[in-house]
Amino acid sequence: MSFSIQDIIDNVSLRTRLLTGAQGTQRVLRWAHVCELADPSEWLGDGDLLMTTGMGIPREADQQRAYVTRLFEAQVAGMMIGENMQAPDDLTGLSEQALLLGFPILITHYSVPFSAVTRAIVDARQQAEDQRRRAVVRLYESARIGLRHLGLNGLLLRLSADVCAELYLFDTRSLCPWQEGLAPLPERWREVIGSRARFTYDLTRCHDGENEALVMSLPALPECAILATGGQLLDYGILHHIGSVLAIELERVQSEHERMLRLGSELVDDLLNMRLAQRAASERLEQLGCPPEATHLVLARLVHADPGTWQLELGRQNVKMLTRQAGDELVILMTDQAAYKSLQAVLGCSLGISAVLGSGLRVPEALREARLALAHSTEARMIVDYANALDEAFWLPSDLEQANRMYRRVIGTLADYDAQNGSHLIHTLTIFLEHNRSWQKSAQALNVHKQTLVYRIRRIEEITGRSLDDTEGVVALWIALRSMEIAAGGHDAGSLS
Repeated sequence: MSFSIQDIIDNVSLRTRLLTGAQGTQRVLRWAHVCELADPSEWLGDGDLLMTTGMGIPREADQQRAYVTRLFEAQVAGMMIGENMQAPDDLTGLSEQALLLGFPILITHYSVPFSAVTRAIVDARQQAEDQRRRAVVRLYESARIGLRHLGLNGLLLRLSADVCAELYLFDTRSLCPWQEGLAPLPERWREVIGSRARFTYDLTRCHDGENEALVMSLPALPECAILATGGQLLDYGILHHIGSVLAIELERVQSEHERMLRLGSELVDDLLNMRLAQRAASERLEQLGCPPEATHLVLARLVHADPGTWQLELGRQNVKMLTRQAGDELVILMTDQAAYKSLQAVLGCSLGISAVLGSGLRVPEALREARLALAHSTEARMIVDYANALDEAFWLPSDLEQANRMYRRVIGTLADYDAQNGSHLIHTLTIFLEHNRSWQKSAQALNVHKQTLVYRIRRIEEITGRSLDDTEGVVALWIALRSMEIAAGGHDAGSLS
């Protein structure tokens, strides 16, 4: 526990009273030292208590004021004068300046040795050190318990109780809780941290006007920081111990997350390639938290998403899922339908969702359903469920076989021409329709001259027998392109292995 000037006053055995400077009685004392020199400020510093018989106190009022001012500027915590010793009879200048600066001056009874005051401070420091040692023991006991899956939130609450302080774990970039379910930073601390132009999280002390907080980033994870406030045990040493315990837990959580990703990827691969019997498939899905009767297959085609980034982010949001990625295609098995929006936001692409599995052996069929649903996605409808995939685009094919027949009937010859001649007329047609048949915008998108584009479009019309100058031709070609896209998404599940 800390020991302040007020504690000296409250200690009856020290027989000390306050002469002036009540504003500073809560100053914490680091040490108490006897000094009878004319300028003790040269030998004492921050948190020290000057003890004197009064021998070095000047007799003139102006010099007394200068004497107190020097002590105050040296961050000396206060001054104790032995009663009826060698101090001047008139201490008016000393008292007035001390009152002005809020510098506490104490008067101690003649019978009390200064060593008793020093011993009281030492005992308090020893008690505080004992408390800190016990707190450290409690912290690492909490770490041991945390290894038995107490959970990050449970561990943080336990550590808060261990040191009698408030602890917050947050993302240094967004100032949001590091993981779903953790307590958010109080608004006052968000304002303090957010208002600083430059804020290093190595070890920082900050104030909100009334309270102080220590902020430190965790070892090897600079995006994750801890803010600690309140309590008498907090210091940089205790905070380092807290950071180490949390870093151990985060590393354990990350290792467990990576293990589950690996097991999930292996299981999805086995299910897609039909390597498991019905019973084994259901049991393994149950073990990994995806019972078939509540699980859907979600398909995403990643464009720029970094696997390490989205895996970490979804892990922090406690999104439970089994995944397997091959190229740009990501297959996901998950039960939490409420997490679809979070998943889509993190991946930054459209999602196609199958009907409920019902059986582990239905995964290949569910993949085809998800592909069909994904093919019906648009910028306005980023998440599409197979059950209502055709509600808004009923004119598109409802299965892969129909999609293949439709595109082959309209643009099959065009696709064959591209394959035989190494041309890109299908791509040209797609760009032209996507830009609403604008010659200038399409030519810019293709990076070709307008006359080149005109030649290509006329060649497309010749090969397909469809005109891009009338509505019927445009509609037929556009639906054929969409059908080709749907059919192209229907490749075998085994290609994901």
